[in-house]
Amino acid sequence: MVPAADLVVLPYQSLLSKSSRESLGLNLKNSIIVIDEAHNLADSLTSMYDAKITSSQLECVHSHIEKYFTRFCNRLGPGNRRYIQTLMVLTRAFLQTLDNKKDLSNVNNCRVEEIDADMKAVCDTSIAINDFLFSCNIDNINLVKLVQYIKESNLVHKVSGYGERVLASSQEGLALNRNGGCGEEGSTLSSFRALVDMLISLTNNDGDGRMIISKMRSTCSGLQGGFLKYVMLTGEKIFSEIVDEAHAVVLAGGTLQPIEETRERLFPCHIVPPESILPIAVSRGPSGQSFDFSYSSRSSLVMIKELGILLCNLVAVVPEGIVVFFSSFEYEGQVYDAWKKLGILERVMKKKRVFREPRSNSDVELVLKEYKETINGLSSGTKEDGARHNGAVLLAVVGGKISEGINFSDGMGRCIVMVGLPYPSPSDVELMERVKYIESLGEPNCGKHPEISVGEHYYNGDVQTAFSILRSCRRRGKEYYENLCMKAVNQSIGRAIRHINDYAAILLVDMRYASDSSKRSFSHPTNKLPLWIKDRLVSATNNYGEVHRLLHHFFKYNKRVPIECAGEKSTSIEEAMVGRQFGKFGVARAGSRES
Repeated sequence: MVPAADLVVLPYQSLLSKSSRESLGLNLKNSIIVIDEAHNLADSLTSMYDAKITSSQLECVHSHIEKYFTRFCNRLGPGNRRYIQTLMVLTRAFLQTLDNKKDLSNVNNCRVEEIDADMKAVCDTSIAINDFLFSCNIDNINLVKLVQYIKESNLVHKVSGYGERVLASSQEGLALNRNGGCGEEGSTLSSFRALVDMLISLTNNDGDGRMIISKMRSTCSGLQGGFLKYVMLTGEKIFSEIVDEAHAVVLAGGTLQPIEETRERLFPCHIVPPESILPIAVSRGPSGQSFDFSYSSRSSLVMIKELGILLCNLVAVVPEGIVVFFSSFEYEGQVYDAWKKLGILERVMKKKRVFREPRSNSDVELVLKEYKETINGLSSGTKEDGARHNGAVLLAVVGGKISEGINFSDGMGRCIVMVGLPYPSPSDVELMERVKYIESLGEPNCGKHPEISVGEHYYNGDVQTAFSILRSCRRRGKEYYENLCMKAVNQSIGRAIRHINDYAAILLVDMRYASDSSKRSFSHPTNKLPLWIKDRLVSATNNYGEVHRLLHHFFKYNKRVPIECAGEKSTSIEEAMVGRQFGKFGVARAGSRES
């Protein structure tokens, strides 16, 4: 029935449980999944995969397995006999873990109040899966194969069915049946299912959940049974299987806020692995000069020269292509002419060819073609030029055609350099009128005819007047102005890393990217970077040596990974994950301290 349906409506459990989907014949491939009331999704995922088994259920299961094994031992093959004996070892180990008689020998006469207040804390403990297996001395058992055997042999129904028949025909069975078979937890079959669920839970990754051990405890009414419970902490692995199989997944709901928690619990990792991207906030150049590309300082010859020295260092350590983004064509031209006079351009061209984004859109394709051919010539070895150069540099402009519509994947963009913060020109009269209008939207009378209360009603394009208007804005106008800048930054640096196997470094060259946010009138620019870049941002505030060392290790690692065998690559990736904290390179992530 399900394969023929165009629309299938079902509860969370039937969708999220793999076994339920298989039993229903539900194939998610190329399906569009809409999950309503998605604010409950993360909690539903984790609670569904919790597992619990009590001491009375364990005693019931252990007793039934022993009787079954005693009765059919001679008829069982070697493999069946070994698996059943393994099950008995497991149930016995679990029972011994819950046995707390020695610890409880001196509390039998305690008052109920004392037991309720203190014994729960004493007897309940949490432990990681691997630690639990070691403490039970069952770490040498292959639980995956054991669970597979239980399912394929239908052992649960065989043992529970035989055990119930034996109990029903005996005086002991009559007494047990009056008490519910295996205690208050239900039938023998449900006890076996609880054990299987627990074994499946123990095959999860060590960090996916925790084991809670509640040992048997003494109360004034007698001995209270304990239990083992597996608590799933993350639903990422389960949900990723659904996302990978489906064509699209829509999370819907009128109360999804706070959405950040849902995102972190279900999608904690970006598709781009952390070792494939290196974003750095570069506040100082190789000569120790602080980078300040604000409107009043960017035309300084000292600043332009320091940027050129930085590029001379980059062409020596970065392979293939470097794309440098400037705030405007005018500033790019000013920098290019200065580099030419200072001899910096000549130094750069000894290592890489230099291309410039043309003002005319019709010429962009030709420049990009030559730039790409230069990069491709390095790997193919067809270019005579490849002997002299190790790649190319493309000088581009934020807001131009290259920054918005061209993908610099692989070698075309191994390093993206963002020069300064490309705020829109404050001399733009239309822009300032929009800023004033947006700032006024927070006022009471902004519905029909908003009265502009920010700055002067008359604005003639004067830069200082524009800055006065921005300073007088309380929030909305400033935020709109900064958002225009950061949207342009994100659009430009997003030209790199175009697929899962790509890698690139991103340099944000300006001390404002690494400055203390408490000293800024606007919100900190790095807060508006994409999360997958912001979370990995390195703030290099001391000297350029940190930057050069990080770039050297980054490209050295990514150059050797593709040609290594699987085992060696695994080790290197583990090292890279450690390097994500940059402890081994001696640099702390943004927002953290150096150790």
